[in-house]
Amino acid sequence: MIITFATQKGGTGKTTLAIAFANYISSLSDRKINVFDFDYQKSFYHKWKDDEILEIPKLYDVEIIGDDDGLPFSDFETLINLKESPEINLFDLAGTLDAKYSDLLIYSDFIVVPFEYSDVSVKSTLVFINMLGLLESEAERIFIRSKYDKGYKYLNQEAMDNELKKYGVLLSNPVFKRNCLQAIDTRKLTYEQKYAVTKSFQEIVGYINETLTITL
Repeated sequence: MIITFATQKGGTGKTTLAIAFANYISSLSDRKINVFDFDYQKSFYHKWKDDEILEIPKLYDVEIIGDDDGLPFSDFETLINLKESPEINLFDLAGTLDAKYSDLLIYSDFIVVPFEYSDVSVKSTLVFINMLGLLESEAERIFIRSKYDKGYKYLNQEAMDNELKKYGVLLSNPVFKRNCLQAIDTRKLTYEQKYAVTKSFQEIVGYINETLTITL
């Protein structure tokens, strides 16, 4: 199984949510978790390495996919094997459009797309959706509101929500703006962090189980 966290714009909390989801699913599932950092900044990988000082057992390994590797893997068969594997293979992509991501975006089982209601994020998300359409991606799309401020009235929310629902699943539970998520590590979820993401992640897991008729 391949679950990819991707978006066309940086700064939406994509890597933070990818780390939180990897931590969450590790505590929930007996399946092996493999994480691949395909972001040129390598933020997930560097965070995972820095967390070695915590002296807490690793929940999963993180592998870098370098910029000089060309395609995500040495051969297409490897990508298909990951897709068909019972293990959970989680990818964190850069917040940009890049041709080297094409195969992965096409053959991922699920693409989790964090977004905000700012004009820039809205436009970037729609561009990303259009690109997935052009690629004829087979992936199920899961849209998640990130850094959501429940005390703010987003004037474009209704229109954006209606548009996103045409192309995938829009989670009913957003991830609210929480300072605790800025201090996330790759070894555990604190009580506050788990509280911040659990409802959203329960929706994701439920959708995956229903779509693939499996149990994570």
